[in-house]
Amino acid sequence: MNEAPQPYKSGGSYRLDALDSYLQAVTALQTRVCTTQRDVLDCVAAQMAATLQRDQRIFVFGTGHSHMMAEEAFYRAGGLAAAVPIFSPPLMLHEDVALSSRLEREEGLAEPLLDRYKPEPGEMLFVFSNSGVNPLPVEMALAGRARGLFVVGVSSHAYARVAPLSPIGRRLDEVVDAAIDNGCAPGDAQLPLRDGWAVAAASTVVCATIWNGLVAEAANRLQEAGVQPPVFASLNMDGAAAHNERLLAKWRPRNPHL
Repeated sequence: MNEAPQPYKSGGSYRLDALDSYLQAVTALQTRVCTTQRDVLDCVAAQMAATLQRDQRIFVFGTGHSHMMAEEAFYRAGGLAAAVPIFSPPLMLHEDVALSSRLEREEGLAEPLLDRYKPEPGEMLFVFSNSGVNPLPVEMALAGRARGLFVVGVSSHAYARVAPLSPIGRRLDEVVDAAIDNGCAPGDAQLPLRDGWAVAAASTVVCATIWNGLVAEAANRLQEAGVQPPVFASLNMDGAAAHNERLLAKWRPRNPHL
């Protein structure tokens, strides 16, 4: 009989049981997020479906590693054609990590970033920020609400309660219309190492689960209302090229990245 995997403990040897521990930790986080926050997830999914039914856009923003959620939402198989990423290369990590870290902590950048996309009242904005305290994500949420967008914040509420506040003095979950807790531990890394630090972040995996679960629920609600969800298909599937081109023809004028 196979023995159950043993949890990884600080001071132990780094064997395959650490892989199992990470899997267990991430699975538990995903399950907890999806089962304990049904009310807010239901509200956000309903708002997404209504936004899509009006042919309006859903913007997605993040800095640092959280910018990958904008990548996740954008132009991918099974993703929404109405999802518009708010991209700025200096805020990503591939050009200059020091600059990226500095800019997400600077004030006054959100308004010009948002201006490029000409958001309209009634559209949506997702802001991903694991710590939930850096100035730029908080200002982006405030700027979105000031322009009549329905703003969703996704962050670690536990992390936000221990991370130092910026001069803005507000946390992301305090300035949005709907706050989703990704459940991650402060610092994000899941498994402790011998030196007191930790390894294996979870926020990207959990936030991708949140986003894709909401996309699935919104699409299901549209189907139930007799509306075809505006969802891209993989170009490796038969008929996908023509299907995607129809969506691109509709959404390209309203998305500078298509």
